[in-house]
Amino acid sequence: MRSLKNVCVVLACASLLAGQFGCNTTKSLLSSTKFDQAASNTDKAIKASSLALIGRAKNSAPYTGVSADVDSLMQKIDAAISSEQQRTQNIPTVEQWKKIKTQLSNLFNLWKKKGTLSPAFVDDAKGQVSGLFDILIKTENDKPHS
Repeated sequence: MRSLKNVCVVLACASLLAGQFGCNTTKSLLSSTKFDQAASNTDKAIKASSLALIGRAKNSAPYTGVSADVDSLMQKIDAAISSEQQRTQNIPTVEQWKKIKTQLSNLFNLWKKKGTLSPAFVDDAKGQVSGLFDILIKTENDKPHS
């Protein structure tokens, strides 16, 4: 019984230490990267473009009519990821961009495969993508302003 109590105490202490270092690491990553207005503007512009493009699917638009716009959007996302990778200690932002790219790629691939998407599905997908962009924008806004 006593050894179980000791194990619990050790695990509790280890958990507290790990939590403390984890928070400091995250804080360090965010605080070492300064807010960038141009990045914030890009985040918002690409969000608007993405949601507008997804919105076109709601009216049962065929993928063939938007494929060039999808390609252009994905190029802008790749450029944003590349730009964010150049900023020092910017892992949270880069990872969020990768999540957005994956979500959009999956959506656009499904649209391409099916030809059209149902309005209910589009509404759900649009909400998910919007939420991912909101996290991205908040991540940038939470960085220290110079």
